Amino acid sequence: MKDKIKIIFNDKKQYISKDMTLRDFIKENNDQDYPVIGVKMDGEIVSFDDKLKKDAKIEFLYANDLDGNKIYKSGIKYILIVAVHELFGKKSEIYFEHSIDKGICFTLKLDNILDDNDVKKLKAKMKKLISLDLPFKKINVTKKDAINYYLSINEKEKAATIQGTLDKFIVMYRLKDYYNYFYTEMPDSTGSVKDFDIIYLGTNKFVLLFPVISDKYEIPKYTHYPLNMRAFSEYKKWISSLEISNVADINYLVSHNKIEDFIRTNELYLQKNILKEAEKIYSRDNIKLVLIAGPSSSGKTTTSKKLSLALKTYGLKIFNISIDDYYLNHNQMPKEIIKKRDFESIDLIDTKLLNKHLNKLLNHEKVSLPTYDFSLGTKEYNSKPVSIDDKTIIIIEGNHALNPKLLENISSKTIYKIYVSPFSPLTIDRHNHLSTLDMRLIRRIVRDNQFRATNVEETLKMWQAVRNGEEEFIFPYMKDVDSVLNTSLIYELGVLKVYAEPLLYSVPVTSPLYEEAKRLIEFLKIFYPIPSEYVEKSSLLREFIGGSIFK
Repeated sequence: MKDKIKIIFNDKKQYISKDMTLRDFIKENNDQDYPVIGVKMDGEIVSFDDKLKKDAKIEFLYANDLDGNKIYKSGIKYILIVAVHELFGKKSEIYFEHSIDKGICFTLKLDNILDDNDVKKLKAKMKKLISLDLPFKKINVTKKDAINYYLSINEKEKAATIQGTLDKFIVMYRLKDYYNYFYTEMPDSTGSVKDFDIIYLGTNKFVLLFPVISDKYEIPKYTHYPLNMRAFSEYKKWISSLEISNVADINYLVSHNKIEDFIRTNELYLQKNILKEAEKIYSRDNIKLVLIAGPSSSGKTTTSKKLSLALKTYGLKIFNISIDDYYLNHNQMPKEIIKKRDFESIDLIDTKLLNKHLNKLLNHEKVSLPTYDFSLGTKEYNSKPVSIDDKTIIIIEGNHALNPKLLENISSKTIYKIYVSPFSPLTIDRHNHLSTLDMRLIRRIVRDNQFRATNVEETLKMWQAVRNGEEEFIFPYMKDVDSVLNTSLIYELGVLKVYAEPLLYSVPVTSPLYEEAKRLIEFLKIFYPIPSEYVEKSSLLREFIGGSIFK
């Protein structure tokens, strides 16, 4: 047995020949219908060409799991970049701009506007590159060489971002004769990236779709949300007017002592948008209920408080209700939901009680409203009964605020619906966008540690369940909203970095969440730290870092 080592794979032991490559191990053990996109050895992502020299635990990654999905995205983006250059010439430019409904929105800068036939050619070119099963070659280059390379091909924002890192060496990947870098690992080869789709939105703007994290392995159906797209484009237009487009521009403001003024300007921009919403609501004199919903860590609470103040400037009375106060008592919660830890389910909300209270309030009856004690898992009724008059607007905020189960027997003509989410128009560079999911996750990591006594590993562990709940209970109702509020702050990751980095570094290498923590650390490296004292007490960001004037 001296030439054998013990491998734990799929919770089973097997003994294999020492020095077998992971590539050969994958060939012998992959029993799925789709390719292995990556492989972990003792918790760390490693190369397929690494040899198994000692006892180890092996885990295969696929496009529909957490780590594998991120690798898949990077691989399909790289294939798209190469396909664009080979089809339209190396002077063509591709810009990945932002996340959009299970995909990434990108723009091609060309001398001409493409048509549907050009899109078919682009897809065919990508499929050809995939069929060739070309390797993604990982290479380490010095920081100086990487900067000089990107300056030579006029990708100055990449050179500026690399200049701001402390790393002596930069990890890049080569595909054919193209060089690039991303903030995740790459697949072993193009052949492991099988499925994708491209949706043409017109005027050289597209959406790239890929498999999502789920039990299934499939390309999701694209749903177009014009209000979301408008929220992105309006914010992008604003930062462009200030000559800001990527992280290097924000880092410049930090290093030249200009960030404090920008923070104030950014806060005023968000406040202006809230004032616009208040004006829209006031102009519709039949509105009795304002619903504010959005995914986890989108800033719903602060947005509702700020909108309340804005509406009061019109002489309106405001009554705030949080859906969190209507959780079922813990002993009433469905056992199957608790067992699954599906804490995003609307079935945990006492919708009957909320409906009853809303209808009574709208009929000017007195109601005793609950507050929920999460430490005890029960509703408490400590306040005096309340009622409202005709000049009062009720603002309801919470993950499920758009769900029709909450508002039975209430006329839709009296309801104004707002969806909030942080859609950042800032990019890292033309090929690396700021993921809305990553922004929300980092916000949540900081908030959970600050206010919920939840450690970073627990937050990372729960994140996929949170996202699954959003897909089921929040996103389906986005199409019916009256307005979308973008709650992204362009500077926020520089502030959150100071709080999040120590937490992420605490994740041990033995943790199954280590690779995700490491990826987020690499991502945060590119942001210069920004002192939290620059952040106003009324800022939405205070909802996550603490010190907010809104209680």
